[in-house]
Amino acid sequence: MSTDKFVVHIVDPDAAIADGLATLLSTWDIEVVSYPDAETFLRSWAFAVPRPGCLLIEADLPGVSGPALLEQLNGDRVGLPVLLLISTSSPALLEAATNSSGIRVIEKPCMDDTLVKAVLEIRQQA
Repeated sequence: MSTDKFVVHIVDPDAAIADGLATLLSTWDIEVVSYPDAETFLRSWAFAVPRPGCLLIEADLPGVSGPALLEQLNGDRVGLPVLLLISTSSPALLEAATNSSGIRVIEKPCMDDTLVKAVLEIRQQA
């Protein structure tokens, strides 16, 4: 496999959701790597070979929250576009997301085509 293939990094504690998203995105020939929490993603990212892709982050993560992960990623200048999945309309969370470059908020529940369209747009720009 070539190192420039687009990959979506899913950070979601619900394995069933992560597996469902991986199955959905694989129909579009998109590779998915899943992480159960922010800490696992950050440990893996430290050793990752840079590839085009994006992050799909659940806002309500155990331990380091989605917004806290976003702050750390901005500080580390990870540089990947982010799709942030939120289940509530939290004004503070929406403000934090909209003030960060490269972050797109998707409210849950969302239609599969909404999520796929967002990922495909990012892939096209990569």
